[in-house]
Formats: sequence, C-alpha cells, structure tokens
Amino acid sequence: MHALPPRGTGAAVQPSQPSGRTTVYYEHIRVSGLPRQRGRQYGKQAAAKIHRNIAHYMQPGQLPPWERTVKYINDIYIPGLEEYFPSALEEMKGIAEGSGVTVEEIIMLNARYDLSRAPGGSRYRPPSSPDKKVLTTGLWKRMDGAEDWDDLDNECTSSAFWQGATAGGGVYTAQNWDISSHLYDNDLVILLEVHPDPSENAPSMFLITEAGQMGRSGMNSAGLGLTSNSLNSTADYFPEEGSQAPRLPISLLRRLFLQEKSFPKALQAVYNAPRHVSNNLTLSTAEGFALCMEITPNEAFVITPSAKDNHIIHSNHFLTPAIHARTDIKDSYPGGSSWFRHVQFEKGVLPFLDGGVDAEVITRAFSDHLGYPQSLCEHVDTSGGEGIPGYPFKKSMTVACVVYDLTRGVVTVCKGPPCKGVFEKFKLDGSR
Repeated sequence: MHALPPRGTGAAVQPSQPSGRTTVYYEHIRVSGLPRQRGRQYGKQAAAKIHRNIAHYMQPGQLPPWERTVKYINDIYIPGLEEYFPSALEEMKGIAEGSGVTVEEIIMLNARYDLSRAPGGSRYRPPSSPDKKVLTTGLWKRMDGAEDWDDLDNECTSSAFWQGATAGGGVYTAQNWDISSHLYDNDLVILLEVHPDPSENAPSMFLITEAGQMGRSGMNSAGLGLTSNSLNSTADYFPEEGSQAPRLPISLLRRLFLQEKSFPKALQAVYNAPRHVSNNLTLSTAEGFALCMEITPNEAFVITPSAKDNHIIHSNHFLTPAIHARTDIKDSYPGGSSWFRHVQFEKGVLPFLDGGVDAEVITRAFSDHLGYPQSLCEHVDTSGGEGIPGYPFKKSMTVACVVYDLTRGVVTVCKGPPCKGVFEKFKLDGSR
C-alpha cells in the first residue's frame, strides 16, 4: 500500500500515551506475514489505542459483566472461530500478545456488537414471552448502573456503484461509518493494511476498523469490497448460558468475506457462517456487480440489482419486501434517520448516474445535512436534555467516510464527517 501523498506507517506506541485528536488523519498500520506474526505487529503498533478501547467497553452498561462476557467468549466465539475461522483466532492471539492484553479482551472488541445483545448489554431486549426466544421490538432500556450509555450500533449508510454509473467504468463501494463519537474523540480508528504470507494464498486487504478489531469495512487486492450496516430483527438472540453453540461475531463475517479471492466463494462464506444477530453486508466485486445481503441468525435476504441498475444503497432498516410480509420475524429498528438517509444519498448522486460518479461525487453526496445532527453526515447531538428514552443514537457521529475504488485499488478516506474531514488516498497494490 502506498499513500498518496506518502505518509509514514504507524509506529509502536506505549499504553500510557494520552488520548485526544492529535492529527487530522487516522493512524495507518501495515502488517504482513502469517496470522500470529501480523497480529503481533498490529498489537504492538496500536497498543495504546487498544488499551483505551478496551477500557471504554469495560465501563458499566456497555457489555455484560466481565466474568459473564468471558464465559460467552469461551462457550460461543472461541469454538466458532476454531471451527470456521481458525486463522482469525491465531491473528487475535497475536494482537493480544503484541498489545499486552488477553485474547478474551481482543475477542470482546471484535464481538462487542454481538455481546451488546446479551443479558447485561446495552442492546439487550428480554424475550417477548418466557417461552419465546426472540427479542421484542421497540426502544432499548438503559441498563442499571450505566453511567455513560454508548451508541454501539452502526448508524451507517453504505453504497456501491459500477459500470454505467461511474466515470471511467470503475467499481466503487463507499460508506459513512456512524457510531459512538468516542472513537473519533480518542483517535481509536485504525487504517489497517494486511499482507498475508504467500503460503496462505490470500489477498492483501485494506480495512477500516476500531483499534484491536479485525475489520469493519474494506477491500482486497482481488477486487472484492465490503461495506455494512447494523440491522435489528426479532430473530436476533443470544445463545443461552452454557449452550456452547459455536457462533462467529458479525465483524469476523466481514473479514471472512475479504479473505477470499473469488466473489462466489466469498458470498458462500458469509451466507453459511453461523451467527446470532442481524446485519446488512453490501458486497461488491471489481468485475462489475454488487448486492446487499440482509442477514439474520437463520436466513439471508439478498437484494439483487436488476440488469438495468448501476448502483445499490442501504441504511439501517430492512429493505427487502419479504421480511415485511412475514409474521414470524420483524424489523426491530427503533426508528429515525435510516428511513431517509439512503434517499438523501441517492438524491445527491442522481445527477451523475449516467457515467459521472467518482470519489468526489460520492463524498459530496455523503455530506448531506437534512435532519441535522442525525443526518446522512452525522454529528453529535449537543442540544442538551435526555432526548427520547431508550433511543440510542444521541452520541453518534460519522467517525469516517470512505470510498473504495475496487477497479484501481485506491482508498479515499477522511477522519470524521465528510463535510469537514481532510481526505487522503491510499493505493493497495498487493505487494508484501
């Protein structure tokens, strides 16, 4: 990966380093080698940020109590990783060794989206009836003892564009990553460049993620790209304590997709991976195609574009008509900006869909402020007051805007909202 213009890669840091926004860019870390080796490199370079991120999620009310969380990790996620994604477990062990923390703490960071749905987590909803193991719809209840209730869900907007829409016929996937402002305020986002060992026969990857995580969105040197959105459905559940049901955290499904070189094989990998919560994956290939896979624990609703379409856009509610016709599963999104963000974004790119879409058009469209501060380009709500009880997005903001050019292997990314962020470019060339 070569930065355009050149920038240095992340250097090793000490855990005692103070937090705060010290640069207009997020740290770029480059790792290579076998999983354990590159994990150690990542952990060493991002040690201070990993420590701060762990401390944040250890606060009361974010996730279940630590003793219970460790049991969930050992009963559910480690067996799932051992069976379905052993190289990721090895890499996380390396991250733990490099940063001086436990592997359970690294798995916690990678599973925090899923763990928040467990009893004691900030997104837990008790079953609607004692004999029905599904979650209820509606707003969440603030957990007792939660002093700083956070916004663990991604209120993101994702998209993909291909031939017919794009300037020069390239393929783009792009996203506004909206989540808790603590990642921006404490500089805890990493631009992670991964070059696997040649013996793995795996592509190089460029990922945007939280410190200690394996990836939130990204692209690989084989031309595959992934952006994503949180979803909530009444099918979401948390395995009962002691059930020892192997599952993968959602963030690892994303990384699993990008480990593949073949688009069909990558689709099969995420479709069949065991999970217990919902998510949307916007999956694309430089060959000129993209789709949205709205996954629930037991199903996947695939939104496939027609032959005439040249783009696809998704936010944080289910768009497939099939789920709305069902009585056994419901969309449990609590309401809000998701219902208009994807429309506003499409309005922004609409004048350019006849062959004029490029990174600049996309980032400008992502800067829309209808509904500010909970807009497409999201900002922290500083209006004061408690807001709507149980509505979780008061502290959310766009912590990064990214455009992946899958055809040219170029990443355009900024720190913070696109309306004011400073964009930089990287080129993924697959070299080790």
